[in-house]
Order: sequence, then C-alpha cells, then structure tokens
Amino acid sequence: MHPDWIFCDMTAAVMQNVSDSSRHLDLVHIVTSRERHVHDYDRMRHHYVADRSYDMADGVKVTPLERTVFDCARRLPLPDGLAVLDAVLRCGLRDKRHLAESFAAMPGWRRDAALRVLRHATGRTENGGEAYALGVMIDERYMIPCLQEEIVDPYDMSRVYRVDFAWHTPDGRFIVGELDGRVKYRDASMYRNGNLSDTVIEEKRREEGIRLVVDEMFRFSFGDALHRDRLLHKMDKARVPRFDDGG
Repeated sequence: MHPDWIFCDMTAAVMQNVSDSSRHLDLVHIVTSRERHVHDYDRMRHHYVADRSYDMADGVKVTPLERTVFDCARRLPLPDGLAVLDAVLRCGLRDKRHLAESFAAMPGWRRDAALRVLRHATGRTENGGEAYALGVMIDERYMIPCLQEEIVDPYDMSRVYRVDFAWHTPDGRFIVGELDGRVKYRDASMYRNGNLSDTVIEEKRREEGIRLVVDEMFRFSFGDALHRDRLLHKMDKARVPRFDDGG
C-alpha cells in the first residue's frame, strides 16, 4: 500500500467505522490532486480534493470524517448516504449542527444532495440496514415513519415492544414495519435463555403482542429494501401513505 495514499469516500467510511456495507468494497477510492492527472483503472477510483488534510484510521490515511461523510452523502444514492450519516449521529461522532456547518463550508458539487440526506438523518435507526430502508422510503415519497416507537402489550403491560418503523396515518390507522434481523437466529450470544427455540417462541409472542395493537404489520428483509420493488409492494399492500412530491 502506497504511504502517500489518502483514502476517501466509502473506502474511508468503512475504515472510520461509519459503514459496514460490503456492496461498496469492490472499489477503492483515493484522493488525488489536479497536478497528478491520474486516471481511474481496475478497481481504483481517484477523487480530486483541494484540502489534502487527513486523519489516521487503522494505520492508514483517510479524509477527515466531515469530508468523508460529505462526499458519501453527495455522491451516493440517498439510502446509502443516509446509512453513513445516521451511523455518525448514532455513534455520537459528530452532531447534526456541526455537520450542517461543515457541509455549508466545504467545497464540492452536489451540496444540495448532501444537505438533503443530512436533513433526514436522525441517528435513531439501530443499524445501517434500517437507515438504508428508511432512505428507500424517503426516496419513494412515502410518509416518513416514527423510529423505534414503543408498543405496550395490552394483555401484559410489563411487556414493551420497540418497533423499527411506525406510521400513524391521517385516517387514523397504525401501521408497523419490521426489518428482519436474522442475526438473532444465527448468533448464539443473542439467544433467549441460551437456546434458539426460546428465541423463536419469544419472537412469535412479540409479534402477536404487536398485532393486537396495530392495524397493519409487515416484515421485510434488507434484500427487499435493496431490490426496492419488493419493499414497495409490501408498503403499498399495508397502505402506507405515499405523496406526490419528494422530501
């Protein structure tokens, strides 16, 4: 690895632990200068950045975090950019006001795109998959959901369920969307009482408790969000409101 390389964009985001997306690991993004006249080749992508300041991450040079997230938010589709920005806010690495000030001052094309992503970032999603799915919902002009809303089991008020996405529609309906987290069934450290069967039973009980309260509930996978037509079909079937103009 060349000692003068400064990694940027999604390569830097992965190194700075604000992205865990394997979909973006096929390309390597590096800062270049106007004087070098370097062309992209193979998996290498070069980006001109006037300010060549850098931070260190895992022993390599990366663009400062503000630059990294600005570039991701302005260059990537909204769902991918939102996943990065929400990770920054969720981990408390920067606050939204600081990022807004940084974005306003930083040179670069498509600043409006970056600011649009930042406007929707809250840090309240629990992981990158949820943030990506939220980005798809916003991109497709659906009513923006409440995140991590708590629902009390009507038959056992000591049981409180936190749901990924919740909509309280103008016509009075209560809709819940849940992103399937399959890790809970693969990671033994997350098993209830140390075994898979109790985990499955508890998840079924949780879903039954939620369905007693809500009018509609749908489940979807990250693959559904990635191939968005499948997610859109489930949201339309649940009659999540959709608007004519973008956010």
